[in-house]
Amino acid sequence: MFCEGEYLGCPRGVDDLRSINDRLNARVIDQLNESQELVMINSFARETNEYQFKNCLQERISDISSWRWVFEDLSKRIEEAIEALKYEHNALRVVVERLTNEIEDRSRDASKPGALCPMQDSVEKNILEEYNFLREEKKNFEKIIAELDKQMKCLERTKKRIQEDILKKQEAITVENSCANVDFSSVLRNSGDGKKKRKRFSSLARWENRCVSLKRLGLQALTNAVVTRQQVRGARVHLSITAQSHASKVDAAIRRRLHANTSKLEELCWQREEAIKDMNSLNEELIMTEKSLVETMEQERLVAARLADRKLRPPGELTKDDVDRKLKDELGRLRHFMKHLRSNLDRISTLQNHLSDSVARMDCYAEDISLVVRLDQDRMNLRLGEEVKCESQTSTATAPSSYRRRDSPHSIPEVSLTAIMEEDENDYPFND
Repeated sequence: MFCEGEYLGCPRGVDDLRSINDRLNARVIDQLNESQELVMINSFARETNEYQFKNCLQERISDISSWRWVFEDLSKRIEEAIEALKYEHNALRVVVERLTNEIEDRSRDASKPGALCPMQDSVEKNILEEYNFLREEKKNFEKIIAELDKQMKCLERTKKRIQEDILKKQEAITVENSCANVDFSSVLRNSGDGKKKRKRFSSLARWENRCVSLKRLGLQALTNAVVTRQQVRGARVHLSITAQSHASKVDAAIRRRLHANTSKLEELCWQREEAIKDMNSLNEELIMTEKSLVETMEQERLVAARLADRKLRPPGELTKDDVDRKLKDELGRLRHFMKHLRSNLDRISTLQNHLSDSVARMDCYAEDISLVVRLDQDRMNLRLGEEVKCESQTSTATAPSSYRRRDSPHSIPEVSLTAIMEEDENDYPFND
């Protein structure tokens, strides 16, 4: 009935139950060991993950901060470039205003281009060249001002994009810093918020490419601004040097022509005086020749009367003697001499007419030269900023008769060329 090894009062199957209990106990112990091992592994993994997370987060914050610093520096440099371009823009407006004044006051009113049209020489050509040069430079600088406006608008747009990206990066750094300080209590406080719209994430490579592209765009805009400013400064220096060259060329040409014309005017004055002396001499000679002709004609009538008287002799006394031959020879000589005197009178009259024409032509030439001299004197005085004398503006109708001494080189005021200095940055009426 009872199995071997069994004792009185012990139920059947206790050993099986004990072995089952032992196995269960062993499994419990194994389970406890595994659970403790899992807890330890989880704690170590959590600490490791937290360390790696914070390292990655710091690296990410460092990357964002680096790009933010780059963009802040780039934005500052772009702001300085915009201020520099604004300065150049104001400077160009002052240059255009000065060119307008040069065209109106110095070139158009003072130099009077085309005043002697249609006559033209090297002086008039130089004046027209200066006038056209100033007009072309004014148009060029107006175009440069328009280009500067476009350049500044482009820089403003680039600066706005960079500043927007700086704000985004600042916000991202704030979010990353708050993410590092997130704990369980803050998670519980924020768990009651409503559902947030799921945002679309982009890859890190795309983010870096966008930052690099924005940096390249800013550097390109900054480079264009620097190049534009150098070109504007070069254009201003070129204008200063070229305008000075044209002004010196025009002043020198006017002074040379003024000196040459005054010399010609004095030469014409001397020639007119000599011609008048010759006319006076011819008048005296004409008077003497007419007197001689009158005396010769009286002598001819006297000789003719003597011959007529000798013909009144009686018929027997009419002979051809030496007296008749002498009277006839004298009469022929007187008639021949009268013929030469009349020819001499004709030549004297012809010379007087030629001298009168020559004096009239000299008067015309002197009038023209006097007009050019007065015009050049007014040009020089106006170009040097001096007042024009009233007598140079009077009518020139009586100038040829007396050849006014104010047209002589001794009355020409001594003028000196004023060099156009290179423009100073402090001359522009605006703040830096």
